[in-house]
Amino acid sequence: MPSHIKTYNGSEDPEDHLKIFQAASKTERWAMPTWCHMFNSTLTGNARVWFDDLPAESIDSYDDLKKEFLENYLQQKKYKLESRDVKGAPKCMSISGFVHGITNPELIKRLHDKIPKMVDEMMRVTTYFLRGEVAASNHEQKKSFPPWKQQEGNQKQNFRKESFRN
Repeated sequence: MPSHIKTYNGSEDPEDHLKIFQAASKTERWAMPTWCHMFNSTLTGNARVWFDDLPAESIDSYDDLKKEFLENYLQQKKYKLESRDVKGAPKCMSISGFVHGITNPELIKRLHDKIPKMVDEMMRVTTYFLRGEVAASNHEQKKSFPPWKQQEGNQKQNFRKESFRN
């Protein structure tokens, strides 16, 4: 299995998983039966349970597998997205919808380490995380400039009007 193909447990975007898997399968030039076998090996957790519960001999091709996979997981994705926007929905549904819609692995881990009980708490954790990411990104960009460029940016230049005339 190519290292860039991650496992799928049912909580991420199913279309993204399929696109990455299909691109790798084409690059590797696998035969279609191999696609089914290899796709099966990317499934973990709830997705593995879903696959194991498929009726015997119900999948004849990769297209059948893809269709069943999308029908199951796109429906769940739609439910999660809709539950975030329902007025009067319990806070736990809003939090769950938000958490399952996140794609940044580090933020997912941070929110799963201590699952927020209130929407405000969830937004505070997310905001602090994003501010830290921006600060780290700015710090990395500053490091990437050559030393002379950093010094140039730190020194203020004093120009007199007369110096422009000459």
